[in-house]
Amino acid sequence: MKLKKIIISIFILLFSPLIAREINITNAYLKYTNGSNSAIYLTISNVSNKDIKLIQSISDVANRVELYDMQKSEYGKKMVPVAEIPIPKKKSVTLSPQGFHIMVFGIKSQLKLKEMIPLRLVFSDGSEIEIKIPVESSSPNAIQNNNPPFTNDSNSKPPTTTEDEMKDHQFTNGDGNEEEDHSNHDEHGNGDHHSHHRADMIGPAGIMNPHIHEKGKWMIDYRYMGMKMWGLQSGTKGLSDLGTLYFPYTDPTVAMPTGSLITSSPIGTTIPTLSQNKYNYMSVPTDMVMEMNMASVMTSISDRWMIMFMVPVVKNRMTMLSSNFDRAPMSSAGIGDVSVSAAYRLIKTDHQNFFTGMGISMPTGSIDERDNMPMMGKQKVPYNMLPGTGTYNLLPQLSYNGQYDRFSWGVLSQANLRMGKNDNNYKFGNRYEISSWISYLLFDSMSFSFRLAKQRWLNLQGLDATLDPKMDPQNDPYRQGGMRSDWFVGLNFLVTKGMLSGIRFGFEYGRPFHQNLNGPQLATRELFNVFASYSF
Repeated sequence: MKLKKIIISIFILLFSPLIAREINITNAYLKYTNGSNSAIYLTISNVSNKDIKLIQSISDVANRVELYDMQKSEYGKKMVPVAEIPIPKKKSVTLSPQGFHIMVFGIKSQLKLKEMIPLRLVFSDGSEIEIKIPVESSSPNAIQNNNPPFTNDSNSKPPTTTEDEMKDHQFTNGDGNEEEDHSNHDEHGNGDHHSHHRADMIGPAGIMNPHIHEKGKWMIDYRYMGMKMWGLQSGTKGLSDLGTLYFPYTDPTVAMPTGSLITSSPIGTTIPTLSQNKYNYMSVPTDMVMEMNMASVMTSISDRWMIMFMVPVVKNRMTMLSSNFDRAPMSSAGIGDVSVSAAYRLIKTDHQNFFTGMGISMPTGSIDERDNMPMMGKQKVPYNMLPGTGTYNLLPQLSYNGQYDRFSWGVLSQANLRMGKNDNNYKFGNRYEISSWISYLLFDSMSFSFRLAKQRWLNLQGLDATLDPKMDPQNDPYRQGGMRSDWFVGLNFLVTKGMLSGIRFGFEYGRPFHQNLNGPQLATRELFNVFASYSF
């Protein structure tokens, strides 16, 4: 048994160099650059009688070494990562700027011209070649393989690539302009190629920032948004629950007559005067949790257009305090207003994008939800507890984002504009929001973000006749507006290995730092956002 193992080992040692020489590497070099990313070009000659594939390239000079190809798109050529590079039998394939090539991301130390770096190439038949290649500004003529080229035909030579031929490998973009060498591409630039391999390609969890995928690909996305509220507030001042219950309010829409036509005045009569009707609320909210689960699917129909379809599910829970000191829970749940939207990329540079977009939400959410109310039995829930709006709403937005090195940033401005009144004779007030954020890429698979957001929402127009504004301040259409400023911190993650590779997820935690409410209203105290997405 031992003799058999020894014979096999001797056979491997004697014949493996000959097998390796069926694959020859010539004119290999790493493109010189001052940046952190570059490209490797070379010629692979397969003199064997079988097709093979280059499936992996490895070098400790950088954090990542990956295979890429240049493929045609609507606006010229673009880099696309590939799993393998085919090398047909008795053929040679040249890796160049216009076709297959090897990208090097995150160079660990400054490159020096003529420096020799290690490179290991792994092929589909299990063979590997280890060579050292020079750092050059253009293609070398010398062969850099550790083993001399081996061919079955002594008269045949593997093709070489000269500097002049490399110039022919440059390509033009959609505008007819010559494109620069890949060594100038930034690993963390905002192009479609490399940004897909970093955790912050998608904005923080609390926003749906538009972005363009590869044409024809789809993304499914899940988002959870939660908000905790407690403590009543009017303007910027807090109010006590009992104080709000027993403090007299006046109804500006109702005036009661006072005075008499028969008095002791010298004239003998007086004209009755009108005074506003005073009242006390019968119940007020003490705390509330608002939750929204959103499922969406999106796709890029071109290098500039993205479309999205979203279905929200709303769940609200609230505690009410009545004037007889009774506390009662109240809840509502259901599908919210389904929306369809499209985003268009107006401007794209190496590091920045500018989008505009428009969507429409449809009145699929209920505006007639009911639950038990303190002292009143089963009644319609207040405006802020309803899953839907009952109206079609326009959803315009403008977005800017950028990436450079390990930083990314963006600004998103959006609105929710109500179109006409609903079946209950009112419409919610318009909402306006702007967010700005900055992210830092801790690793390719993890990024940290900080975001500021400001939003304003207006009072209702019209009113639901079945909601008594004197029963609860949440039923008053004139006490629905306000504005709020929030801060958020968050983490985004990208799974890069295993069965779950390609899945993105993240979360945000936030708090308001300023609120001005047309109260009495519940003040927002904490915000939670979570997302998970997958492209295919």
